[in-house]
Amino acid sequence: MKNTLLLILLAFSFQTNAQTVEASTTIPTNEYLDLLASNLEIPDAVQQKFASQDLNLTIVLTITKDGSVFNPKIQNDSLQLESNLKKAIEKLPKWNPKTEDGVAVVSRKAFNLVIPVEQTIEEEPIAGQVYMKATPKDGLKNFMKRFMEEFKFDSKKVDYDIKMRLRFFVEKDGTLSNVEVVQANTPLFHSEAINVIKSTRWNPAIENGKPVRSSFTIPITIKYQD
Repeated sequence: MKNTLLLILLAFSFQTNAQTVEASTTIPTNEYLDLLASNLEIPDAVQQKFASQDLNLTIVLTITKDGSVFNPKIQNDSLQLESNLKKAIEKLPKWNPKTEDGVAVVSRKAFNLVIPVEQTIEEEPIAGQVYMKATPKDGLKNFMKRFMEEFKFDSKKVDYDIKMRLRFFVEKDGTLSNVEVVQANTPLFHSEAINVIKSTRWNPAIENGKPVRSSFTIPITIKYQD
């Protein structure tokens, strides 16, 4: 009789634990947070203040019964980014809501969101003072235009802005080497971005009248359009 009672209690305990299912993202959580970070617009004043740094934000999301996010908050929002957070959240997939006994209920989730602040194109001299920076042969404006024209991707694979940061060396003869993606919100287009960058032509940096090797870091953003 004791054994039977023990089995009944164990079954009841297991059943009770299984009644609550926490809210979860419909895509991998790390991918959700990456998309959120890439979609969150950072004002110019904040970018300048935090240049070369990461923004660390604690966000609190209220997950409604239908999986949508209601009134997202940022703890200690001294940078006043909550309105931008709401716009970014609206572009993301809904959640699987929390359920109790199979019934959807409202719940809250808190996350630490790390956002790398983008900068303008920045040249990093290898040695000594570079008096004339390396530049695209067709000019910076045409360089960016050509990149956007030649960057090919399947719009069916993404429904968000593509953001990445590339780094490469401009050699003394103007050729590019060691082209790499050092940061991106999706790994799908690394090869395409590298190939496009490699196809461009550059004037080398000049130091004391002589060409020198230099390094560039370039942030690229490709806007998603419905």
